[in-house]
Amino acid sequence: MRKYITPGSVRIYGVPGIEGEACLRDNGCGQICSESEKLGSINYWTGEVLLDQKLLPKIGFWDALFMSLLKQKSPEVPEITCEYEVSLLDIRTSKPAPRPYVLGYPFVTGR
Repeated sequence: MRKYITPGSVRIYGVPGIEGEACLRDNGCGQICSESEKLGSINYWTGEVLLDQKLLPKIGFWDALFMSLLKQKSPEVPEITCEYEVSLLDIRTSKPAPRPYVLGYPFVTGR
């Protein structure tokens, strides 16, 4: 048996750029979507999530320069949480695969 993420069950909360209590969700086809657009993808077998770069917090040039001069760390990354369901996939078959039925011809073909 192998575990995998159940398609359609993924919810991601706390992503920058998503207002309020809204969350990103998967559409059951491996795409992470907000209410209006596609924002990333998910691999149900490995759990890897790729989000669009526009969701990353942006730091202006002068802010980055000032922080580096003062030897400060980058701003805190928001806490992102995720919830999903896991299913078991039985890769063994209960019965052997059926053999294909080939029609035989009772006559001899000129040999």
